Amino acid sequence: MDLLIEKDGQFRRLSQLGLYNIAVDDSSPTVDISTRTVKGRNGRIFDGLTYNEKVIEVRARLSVPTMEAFFDKKDELTRYILGEDSFYITKMYPQNNELYEFETAGQTTGELEIANIQHNQWRYRYKVAGSERINYEFVGKSSAGLKYNISFSFVTVELPFGETVPKDLALSTNTFDYAGTAQLSQLEVPFVVELTANADNTDFFVEIDGRRFTYRHAETPIRSGQKLLLRGIETVLVAGTNETNVNNRTNFEYFVIRPKFNKKIPWFTNFRGTIKILGFKELYK
Repeated sequence: MDLLIEKDGQFRRLSQLGLYNIAVDDSSPTVDISTRTVKGRNGRIFDGLTYNEKVIEVRARLSVPTMEAFFDKKDELTRYILGEDSFYITKMYPQNNELYEFETAGQTTGELEIANIQHNQWRYRYKVAGSERINYEFVGKSSAGLKYNISFSFVTVELPFGETVPKDLALSTNTFDYAGTAQLSQLEVPFVVELTANADNTDFFVEIDGRRFTYRHAETPIRSGQKLLLRGIETVLVAGTNETNVNNRTNFEYFVIRPKFNKKIPWFTNFRGTIKILGFKELYK
C-alpha cells in the first residue's frame, strides 16, 4: 500500500520518501449525538447528530545507512507530514492483485519493493493536517542499514469525509449517479446549480432529491442565454457580465443530496434550458 500527499502543488508518495511496508487505516468519523429529555416522557428525544473528524493512521518502516541519514530523513518527513497548513492525501493500492498471495516458507526472500510497483489512486481523498508527532522505534541494524518502525496520523479538517475531486455534472435524464456514503449539502459544500435559459422563464421549479427550488417573477423573465446560479445561500442572475441577487424571487431553498441504495438521485424540472451542477463531488464517511 502507499499514500499520495498533495501539498503546495507538489505530489509525493510515502514510498518516494523512503518508507516501505506501509499500512494505512482510516477510521470512521467521530460523532456527537444531540438528545434532550422532556418531563413526564420516558426516553430521550433525538435532535440530530454531527460528524466531527476522521483520523487516518499510518504505520511504515524506514531504513537508512547512517545516523546522519536518519536525522536528515526525520527533517524531510516532518516537512511533508507535519505543518501549519492543510493538504490532501489519497490512499493508493497495488495494481498487481497477486502481490500478497500465499507463499511457502523460504519461497522468496527480501522485502517487497513497493516503490517499484505500479499503484492506483483510490477514488476519493482526504483534506487533512498532520496530527501531533511522528513516532520512531529502532528495530535494529541489518545489511540494509538502520531500521525503524514509524507511525503517525492525520486528522481531517473542514469535512470529516473522503472527497472525490470536484467536477461539473450536466443533468439530462431524471436521475444522476451519487455513490457517496455521506450526504452532500450546499450549506457544507459550496456546489452550484447552474441554469442556462434557452427561452423565456418566469415561473418554474427545480427539484433535486425531494427538495424543490421555485422561481416566480413575471415582470422580468429570465431571457434566453441568461444564467441563474443557485448557490444555496443565495440565487444570482447572470446577464452578460452583470450579476444580480434575486433571492426575493425564490423560496430560499437549498439542495441536499443523500445516499441511496441504488446510488441514483432523482431530479425534476420544468425549466426551459440546460442544468448543470458545478463543483459536484461525492462524500464518503
